[in-house]
Amino acid sequence: MATLAQWKKQLKASHSSLTKIVNGVSIDLTTDEYNTTIDQWAQSSFDKEVEAALIADGGTSANYAQYRRDAYPSIGDQLDMQYHDLVDSTTTWADAIAAVKSKYRKPG
Repeated sequence: MATLAQWKKQLKASHSSLTKIVNGVSIDLTTDEYNTTIDQWAQSSFDKEVEAALIADGGTSANYAQYRRDAYPSIGDQLDMQYHDLVDSTTTWADAIAAVKSKYRKPG
């Protein structure tokens, strides 16, 4: 996984200049605009890489609640699982919820 500094270096190497459109005309960004844009892109890329690594290995994260929300089956699917669990004496719903909780553990 690349560090934030490595992301900045890589982005600067692949984008030696950046432009913007003003009144239909393409103009180069100022040095401050260029550096701010590179910093934002690098931070975004770094954050995405960290998040992907956490998701891939199921590590704990302060964002565990968001990861869980995204991974849980829909409410409709959960209700259907619960109904079939009652009718069929299965544990499909509990197993699905436990799998998500196990993958995205609460820190601490």
